[in-house]
This record gives sequence, structure tokens and C-alpha cells, in this order.
Amino acid sequence: MNSTVKDQTRIAESQSAGGGLAQQRSRQGAQVAGACKEWRWERLIPKRIVIETIYGCNARCHMCPITLPEIRKPEIMPMDKYSALIDALAPYREQVKMLDLFGLGEPLLDPLIFERIRYARGKGFRGLSISTNMHLMDAVKRRAILETGIETVIISIDGIKKETHEAIRPRTNYDRILDNTLGLIRLRNGEGYKTRFVIRFIQQPRNHHEWEPYREFWRQHISKDRNDLVLCYQIHDWTGKVDENVGVNPDRQVLDESLEHVPCHHIFEKLVIQANGSVSLCFEDLYDSPFQFGNVHAMDPIEVFNSPRFNKIRKLHLDGKRKNLEICNGCSVLTNELLRVEG
Repeated sequence: MNSTVKDQTRIAESQSAGGGLAQQRSRQGAQVAGACKEWRWERLIPKRIVIETIYGCNARCHMCPITLPEIRKPEIMPMDKYSALIDALAPYREQVKMLDLFGLGEPLLDPLIFERIRYARGKGFRGLSISTNMHLMDAVKRRAILETGIETVIISIDGIKKETHEAIRPRTNYDRILDNTLGLIRLRNGEGYKTRFVIRFIQQPRNHHEWEPYREFWRQHISKDRNDLVLCYQIHDWTGKVDENVGVNPDRQVLDESLEHVPCHHIFEKLVIQANGSVSLCFEDLYDSPFQFGNVHAMDPIEVFNSPRFNKIRKLHLDGKRKNLEICNGCSVLTNELLRVEG
């Protein structure tokens, strides 16, 4: 039985038990949003910080807006500006639970990425992660990334077959990626490094039939004792910018409708910083970023996060009017979070 049929069977069983899966998960979404509704304009400290150290990628994935005509120019955040940013955020390191050093770009294209990880860890930050397509990994970089002490490496692989993965992620080589990923896991296991791995599958029309064998394959190689995960996310269309959002999971429409007026927790919890220092509304705003909240190279990052313009958007969300914002109207991020499947 393929994954789509299994999902439909599971939904039917849940509905017959007195509540559809979609309805159950929409209630979970409402619970997640509850903390946002308690906000009363007090100063917010982000629980998660995203620093895009490089804007640019070796791949041209169909579901990524970096493949569209350029609005932003490729760039790398200078090390001195990065260090100053980390220094400015260091007083809040206990409140910051996650620090992602990636955005719209491939971190392994950044020649300073290992130095950046060490610098942030040296300032007391924990919960560091990068997300990589693994095409540029090699034996030297495998050891280098583990030596930094980074907590999580997210590995993007979108098929169990070479032709599937390479069709979704042009300019990458599946055989090289597989060799690099298995080699990195072996090195971690063999030498006792603490880094955990998240193998991530973006489910979409090209690959939805491969999820079950994909999950079974990677289950054999990851280590649950080290908190490794295999995850399946539904494809995201970047609010219509990418024409790849063909519904695979039958729960999606029900959840989209039930979450229509739910405030998005990301804009209350996550500070997203572009390679040029500009602050985005959220990760999905990295491509265009029309809001002009401020630049962390010229302003205090926590003050930008709490700016009147940012708070005005939070108020719209709390008032159930997030659909008034073009970027939020039709965004599937909250839905996809609830539809996430752990392998």
C-alpha cells in the first residue's frame, strides 16, 4: 500500500473514531497559536534566530524561489558584520533555543561557515543547525562540520531513486549526495561526535510514491539514540511564487480553511536575517522582503524585531486578519507543520 493510500485509510479510521485527522490537527494548531494570543505588546525575544550567511545556491530546485528571476543579488555576509551580530545577540543566548545558519542558499558555498559555527558556539549559543543539499560535501568537509560541534545538520534528499531526486533538484548528483550522507553518518558514529542528522523529504507530485521506501531506507542508517530523524514535509509554494503546490495530502484543504484566522507563531518567535542584514517577516519572506523593518548591521536586532511596523503585522494576525497581507494569504506553512510526518 503506497503512502497516499495509507494516509487516506488513516484519515478514514480517525473519522470513524469520532474526529477527522484534519480536525484533530487543526485543534493542535489552535493550541500552538494560543501563546501568540497572550501577547500584549511586551518586548519579544526570539526563541529561534535564522541568519542567512549566504544568498546563493549550487542547485536549482523547482520548489525554491531562488530559481526565479533575481530580485536579490547573490552575496555573503562579511565575517566582521556576522561577528558583530552574534555579539549583539549574545546577551539573549539563554532565551534563544535554536540558531539556524541558513536561508535561501547552500551553506557549504560559504567559505566561512565552519568559522561562523565555532564563533557562535564560542559565544554560548546552542541549538545550531545548517540545512544542506550535500552535493558540495566531501571527506574534508565532513570532518570539519563535525569538529565544529554543531548540534544539527538537516540533509535535503527528495527521492529514493537517482532520477527522482535529480529531477527535483537540478544541478545535484544523487550518487555523490548518497555517498556524502552515508559517509558523514559513518564518521559521526565511528568517532563519537554529538551532531544529529535530520533527513528531510519534501513530498510533491514527482516523489510522493517514494516516501515509504525512502523512510525504510533511511531508518536503517540513522540513529534514534542520537536523536536523528527522517521527516516528510508537504511542498510549500511560497505563496504562489512557485508553481509546484499540487495537493498530495487530502487533509491540506481542510486544515488551510480551519487555520485561516489563526495567528502565525513564526512572527512572534523567529527572527529572520538576510545575508545583507535586512530583517524579514519570516523565512517565507526571504525572497522578496518588501516590509523594510530595518537592518541589523545598523540597528539593534532585538529592536528591529520589536519595531512598530513589525508589531502592527502581529496585531493583524491576532485580529484574525492575516489574509489582508499578500504574503500570508494562502501561505501553507502552518498547515505543513501539522501535516509533517516523522519516519
